[in-house]
Amino acid sequence: MKKTLFLLAVIAILSGCGSDETLTCTTDNTLGTITSNSTYRIDYRNDEIRKLTITYEYKDKHTDGVGTGTDGTTDDTDTDDDGIIDGVVGETLDDVVTGITDGILDIAGIRTRHDNRFGTFTNTDGFMRTVDTDNDTDYKVTYTYDLTKLSDDDLATFGISKDLNTQKTTYTNQGLTCK
Repeated sequence: MKKTLFLLAVIAILSGCGSDETLTCTTDNTLGTITSNSTYRIDYRNDEIRKLTITYEYKDKHTDGVGTGTDGTTDDTDTDDDGIIDGVVGETLDDVVTGITDGILDIAGIRTRHDNRFGTFTNTDGFMRTVDTDNDTDYKVTYTYDLTKLSDDDLATFGISKDLNTQKTTYTNQGLTCK
């Protein structure tokens, strides 16, 4: 009996039964002086997503006074000829910070966009939000989705599919690189 159980355990381990695999999708973008690095870590088993961890990291690399005349220059960084400095109507930084319509994009504005999009879900079973860095020039937030706990309605609200191939196609169509 012990030999049979041992043999079944060895077969299960060798066949990959019980272990998750990981796919990581990333994208980087810059809008004005702000850079956005997004990482989507997908833990799956047999093409079914079990957990999704998304990290957004923003850095504002502006230098106070540059281009305002206070440093002796008046040259701005606007090369789009639309009259809006450091932001163009309809430009996107990532899938949360979209449709930039004003002339100033800063970390406080990014934080507000994240709060507006995800703030109402803080008590949703299977969803967790962690702010890793939050200051005037850096903001890093991580969202964790446990697909084994989220309801189908929650998944639809978040725009997440449990099917690995469907979710990977969605991310690559958004410009992310998956490997």
